[in-house]
Amino acid sequence: MKTVLVSEPMHPDGDDLLATRDDIRVLRAGQDEDLLKEYMPEADGIVIRVMMLPADLLATATNLKVVSRHGVGCDNIDVAHLSARNIPVAIAVDSNTTSVVEHVVMMMLSLNKRAHQYDALTRAGEFSQRSKLFTSELHGKHILIVGFGRIGKRLAPVCRALGMRVTVADIALDKEKADELGCETITDWRSILPSADYLSVHVPLDDSTRDLVGQAEIDALPNHAIVINCARGGIMNEQALAAAVQSGRLAATGIDVFDTEPPAADNPLLALPEDVSIVTPHNAAGTIESQSRMATYAVQNVLDGLDGKLTSERIFNAASLV
Repeated sequence: MKTVLVSEPMHPDGDDLLATRDDIRVLRAGQDEDLLKEYMPEADGIVIRVMMLPADLLATATNLKVVSRHGVGCDNIDVAHLSARNIPVAIAVDSNTTSVVEHVVMMMLSLNKRAHQYDALTRAGEFSQRSKLFTSELHGKHILIVGFGRIGKRLAPVCRALGMRVTVADIALDKEKADELGCETITDWRSILPSADYLSVHVPLDDSTRDLVGQAEIDALPNHAIVINCARGGIMNEQALAAAVQSGRLAATGIDVFDTEPPAADNPLLALPEDVSIVTPHNAAGTIESQSRMATYAVQNVLDGLDGKLTSERIFNAASLV
């Protein structure tokens, strides 16, 4: 009998998959940090959502064989500690891609078409003001996608289908795929910022990407540019971005992630007017379909890890394992 520790509630489809195994004992922490600590020494496998797994806590999990992330980002896990112990960190590959891509497009369309403002005008009986605010089309606009991984590769063809010019950049750029999708490629993405109507980032958060989009990058964008972050908080400098939008230096922003979550009440992004911003609570991957996939993929990964069947494309730290 092996023990799987589930840190937080998940979609029932994940629980149903766990229930198919009579050789698995399940411990549920229910988002309770004390229970998580109590159960850690018994865990052969862990399914983790957003709770923190620092090195000192993981060190108590002496039976641990695999950690499975309910999602794809691993910034809440001390991956280096697990790699040093030769323990794989699995991710729910491609589980949230469609949901995040649709969220990005929703933000661009809503801001472009001034959906919130026109909804308010109509409800206020100001139908005659339908030409009061300028709107614009995505067709013909230029989007720079920084990060051409799973999400970037799915976002690019959607933007192309809308008639947009798409430029993609990545530290390990798949130029063949970009060419196949009809995208332009660039090595120095900062050099093309002055021509970008939209900037959308899709990179993980680590030391190399923190403040990737800072004051200099924001200053390089044209005044009409719209900036979207549905990746990770900390990739963009919140103070610089908020100040640029507030002053009219940038047209608008769509933000799903924050440096600290939940964001503090005085976070400047929350103070931006609704006509130039959309802020959502890190729920770009929150569709029913995505939640089901994340739960089932995460559970399958932990089971495969315990069964010795986990494949390298699902292991976040594969390159660090012996």
